[in-house]
Amino acid sequence: MANLTNIIGGQPFYSAANSNSKSLLDFWKGTQAQYDSATYKRTGGTLAGAPSATTSLVFTGLTSAASGWIVGDTVYVTGATGNTTRTVATVSAVPLATELTVTIAAYTSSATTGYTIDKYDPGTLYIITA
Repeated sequence: MANLTNIIGGQPFYSAANSNSKSLLDFWKGTQAQYDSATYKRTGGTLAGAPSATTSLVFTGLTSAASGWIVGDTVYVTGATGNTTRTVATVSAVPLATELTVTIAAYTSSATTGYTIDKYDPGTLYIITA
């Protein structure tokens, strides 16, 4: 097996979900606290009203992130109450360090507060260490 630290651009693998085509997999390794930092996870999200089949959500009051969140990022939205299913979305705007707008498939929830948005790259394997 190749030494993963010497491969530039990711570890090659074959994807059954993509007609067995060759793809690259990146690795991220860190502690839970590092993952939970504002770089990958933002909490305290508030919406102006409870969403009903809404396709664009504007979150305010999030933990501040000075950088690292850009338009086009794949993220997951999770509510503390109401709709607690982790739902995929795409960042469509980053107006302020504590605000985030995402595009999402018809999202409905009774909650207006307590949202968590975490950044996730489907081409990256996240390894959480102690």
